[in-house]
Amino acid sequence: MDDSLKIALALGYGYLIGSVPAAYLVSRLVRGIDIRRVGSGNVGASNVWYNVGKRWAFPIGAFDLFVQGLGPPLFARALGLGIEWQAAAGLLAVIGHNWPVFLRFKGGRGLTPAVGVMLALARLELAVFILVGVAGWRLTKGAPFWVLVGFGLLVPLSLYWERPGAIVLLMGGLLMVTVIKRLTSNTLRGKGVRLRELIVNRLLHDRDVADREAWLGRGAPPAKQG
Repeated sequence: MDDSLKIALALGYGYLIGSVPAAYLVSRLVRGIDIRRVGSGNVGASNVWYNVGKRWAFPIGAFDLFVQGLGPPLFARALGLGIEWQAAAGLLAVIGHNWPVFLRFKGGRGLTPAVGVMLALARLELAVFILVGVAGWRLTKGAPFWVLVGFGLLVPLSLYWERPGAIVLLMGGLLMVTVIKRLTSNTLRGKGVRLRELIVNRLLHDRDVADREAWLGRGAPPAKQG
């Protein structure tokens, strides 16, 4: 097979598999709701946990991690492509998850697929990322700020460890995609929130308002347990 065709297959597969909205499909089938219109509006396992049912979050998380995140780099590797194309396929999977073509580009936050990509290509960086996230959550009982800090550390760590340029660029890409997604969310402007406050809330706390519980439970009755 021609290398250009292999590259096209790997990149196309990365974006399209990332675009498969597992959380949206499960929410529609199980509770008949549009997950984009309830809770955080996030098309991902965390929003399903709060507004659909805890047991449904686990298979969705597994799909996002192993199929969407881990899968594309391994697929590119199986095609015999180098690490730069493996990284590109992984980044496109995260982009597809965040801006899926099948949902008019309104998707998730990309955290779980990003972890899957790092599991395939950047395990040292992933270890530090998880350590920062878990330690920060234990300290403050809030994860979004520490997730952002973790992503911010990825490029310096990759440079310090003299990782290949493709991995450094991948780490920078993951940070950039995370920041862009947080700032734009699935709506360009929050309702009843001043722009400056909205930007701070979205960037640091990954939500439009200060009240976390009100935000997560927005627009839907309590999720069924089980």
